[in-house]
Amino acid sequence: MPEQIGGKKKPDTGGAAPEAPTGIVEYSEVIDSRGIKVPFVPAIITPKIERPLRSGRYEGGERAALRALLRPGDRVLEFGAGLGLLSTAAALVPGVESVTTIEANPALLPLIRETHRLNAVPEVDLRNGVVSADDGPPLPFYLRPDFWASSMGVAPNNWTEAVEVPRAAVGDLLEELRPTVLVCDIEGGELGLLDNADLGSVRAIVMEFHPKLYGAATEARLQALITAKGFRYAPSNVATSTVKYFERDARPEPGSTLPPRSFRPWPITAPRTLIATCMKDEGPFILEWLAWHKSVGVTDFVVFTNDCTDGTDRLLDRLQDLGELIHLPNPAIATGETAFQPIALNYAHHLRAMREADFFISMDVDEFLNIRVGDGMLTDLFGAVGAFDVLSVSEVNHGANGQKGYERDWLLDLFPMHQSMRPGKMKSRRGVKSIVRLSDKVERLRNHRPDMFADHGPVRWLDGSGRDQKTLAADRNENGLDCRGTYDLVRLEHFALRSLDSYLAKMYRGDVVVAKKQVSRTYWRQRNKNEEASGDYGLRLARARAYHRDRYEGDPALMDLHEACCRAHAARIEQLLQKKEFIERRNWILAEAWP
Repeated sequence: MPEQIGGKKKPDTGGAAPEAPTGIVEYSEVIDSRGIKVPFVPAIITPKIERPLRSGRYEGGERAALRALLRPGDRVLEFGAGLGLLSTAAALVPGVESVTTIEANPALLPLIRETHRLNAVPEVDLRNGVVSADDGPPLPFYLRPDFWASSMGVAPNNWTEAVEVPRAAVGDLLEELRPTVLVCDIEGGELGLLDNADLGSVRAIVMEFHPKLYGAATEARLQALITAKGFRYAPSNVATSTVKYFERDARPEPGSTLPPRSFRPWPITAPRTLIATCMKDEGPFILEWLAWHKSVGVTDFVVFTNDCTDGTDRLLDRLQDLGELIHLPNPAIATGETAFQPIALNYAHHLRAMREADFFISMDVDEFLNIRVGDGMLTDLFGAVGAFDVLSVSEVNHGANGQKGYERDWLLDLFPMHQSMRPGKMKSRRGVKSIVRLSDKVERLRNHRPDMFADHGPVRWLDGSGRDQKTLAADRNENGLDCRGTYDLVRLEHFALRSLDSYLAKMYRGDVVVAKKQVSRTYWRQRNKNEEASGDYGLRLARARAYHRDRYEGDPALMDLHEACCRAHAARIEQLLQKKEFIERRNWILAEAWP
């Protein structure tokens, strides 16, 4: 009689195993496939799969490659669990930190759990969901007699049942799990999946392509997209195999390293500090942000824009006329690429402002550098910490502060409440932005942190309290820190949401980093924190207001352009509040995640 897993009887696996999870799957035999035990369920493991599974050929190459590339500390995210072989193989590698696998077919979940149990890897995080580019309602998934042929598509037509499966938005998964290794086999679902994904934490990708579904030309475009995101086609690839491997390209990209130049020694008198940023439809918020950073000692700004509809580009043109900044169209537009931020940062290396700068910061218009030593100037911070190569500043996320409508006032006044400065250990990791001392130690500048050469001398890398830290230096995939104790000298005030209605406009606008990427519900949940208010802007805010009054308010043309941006933002909100999709999003936030 077949054994029942999830019932009282269990097969003899040759050793102790963890208690079986919920879900029942019947089988009478365990197949040993190159050291991985799999319950033989004939209804699922049909002869076409059974033979290569018994011989060890089924996913044999992928398993071997995964074992070879995994390192201690890796975090694995798999799209398409199948029988659970690859997630098991990954979890068995010593030192792997975590394994999460997403499977759309709910009928496979009991078998996958049993595969994990038989191999004593219960720590694998198995989730049911359709991995998709965007958040949204559940999607239909079409079950077929051969489990590996089940998919989101109705063609071919031999499906037996359609089930509703929740979406697993790829952006949310990447942000939550910060995987270092991505494994993907989802029967054509890979198309469009990574186009707008931030793969900053990922160092290796294992992906099975399906050219029979979409053709060789589409496969080539998808591979080109992956290489454009900073990966190289691994030498170990077999030309005839549909499974391909990509590795993070550690070699400097063309134009991505700093051009040869001389650098001033420490201490640096009257330092030049350059901020480079990308913007799209941020007009109402630019003058406050610019005045604040001018008043703390930032000397130079380069702003790249694309596809603005609210007058942001015209406002920035006027600020360039006044000598306040350099405004450029994002060079990605000319190349037809969509990686707006990486391309802009690479291009910034060749600007005169970069050649003449002593320090560099990549940051966004909703982020404010709050220096909490001396008079709040960059020179006060530099004097407090002494010579350094990188100073990574931990963010503090400000919530919506219970404000629904858009108001024309300073963000620093409107949204004083933010997340706790003393989080528990489980919620202590927060993103950073880095002040980089430009030198021949810098290999490449990136949005959150730089890459530093390993053979150009010791690197002094500090946190916002001026303490030496090793995390970012040791792991190029890491863009955040344990924020506890890092806020003594400087912190990053992050107004990612603003009001509820301004957040809707941000959702509509999409991401300035990658094309067509929209912020999700998870983004709101994670950042709408209104736990405490520090209210310590003091002299810094007074200086910023004075700069705004003296430099901007006296220029009628500039203020007219600012007013036009504010009106455009308000009009956009009014339009969105007439759209069913945004009404539903707003109502969901008010019902589920407010204040």
